[in-house]
Amino acid sequence: MTEKQKPRILVLGGNKDKWSSKSRPEMYAYTTGVESWALACDGDYNFGLNSSLKEINSYDIVIGNTNFGKATAHLRKLAESRNSNVKWVSLIEGDATYYLKPRENIRELFDCSDLIITLNKLTDPIFRHLTNSKVEFIGIPYPVESISQKTIPIEKREKKIYINPFLRYRWNDYLVAKNIGFPYFGFDERVSRKPKNYLKMLKASKSLNPLYMLDEDKIIYNDPDLGISTVAPLHEYFDIVNKSYLWINMDNRYTWGRYVLDAAALQIPIITTKSTGHGSDLFPLTTLDNEFELDKAIELRNRLMSDTEFYEEVSKFPIGKIDQYSYLNMRNKLFKTLGIS
Repeated sequence: MTEKQKPRILVLGGNKDKWSSKSRPEMYAYTTGVESWALACDGDYNFGLNSSLKEINSYDIVIGNTNFGKATAHLRKLAESRNSNVKWVSLIEGDATYYLKPRENIRELFDCSDLIITLNKLTDPIFRHLTNSKVEFIGIPYPVESISQKTIPIEKREKKIYINPFLRYRWNDYLVAKNIGFPYFGFDERVSRKPKNYLKMLKASKSLNPLYMLDEDKIIYNDPDLGISTVAPLHEYFDIVNKSYLWINMDNRYTWGRYVLDAAALQIPIITTKSTGHGSDLFPLTTLDNEFELDKAIELRNRLMSDTEFYEEVSKFPIGKIDQYSYLNMRNKLFKTLGIS
């Protein structure tokens, strides 16, 4: 396909921004969210609620993120009214259990889509029964090459355990990480001091404290051995977590499982669950049936922290397998699914 033949692609998401991939070269190295589709396809991005029919009709392919509330009705109207030559792709984003609840406009949006992209192969049946439109597990492009460059040799890693994602989400990750004699740490969010967040901070902490989530974590966990920090920007984040020896991700969600991809790219063993979708493919030896298997998780933790041969086997298993999620391979998969050569 020549440059002139490349389809023009617009991605509609929940971030209130508008940009062209050509104007954001710095995003290619670390972007792992829905915006990655704009980067992988040399396309453009816009906030879904700000999109117009005129804008939609100037593109060949529109990828609309379906998981941002009020925008669903707006996207449905755009999809129904678009020119016949515009291919509409609905992107499932977030925890798929969110879609188990009947939602107004969602089936109509799916029915007028040319393709529904799912993020987790385990969830495909619900979407195939909701619509007659084509449903395909494709996911979100991942910057494999740049993240893989952050990999640290095993012998240079620190014997510490990273709990992910944010500490306020789940007890089980923490319960697996503690009581082994090695440091363990996690992150939580700092709230921006923007006027729109003032009420949120006042309600939660009776002050304008942007670190109230971290303060709550310290009270809830009441564990001086637990390292709690503000999550860093992505360009700094990977330089922090790549030094750790083991990750814990006892996830209960049916979503994209980005933390599993991060661990695979960095070649760091991660104890995770089948619901992530990626776990069984990239870390079959350390993937659990569900988020409640703490005894088995602790056994795996102990073995990984003491058995160097097993650790190396788990660490190296994803090599080569994660390439399928690269920007180029994901773009090619999308085009092939849409019948674009």
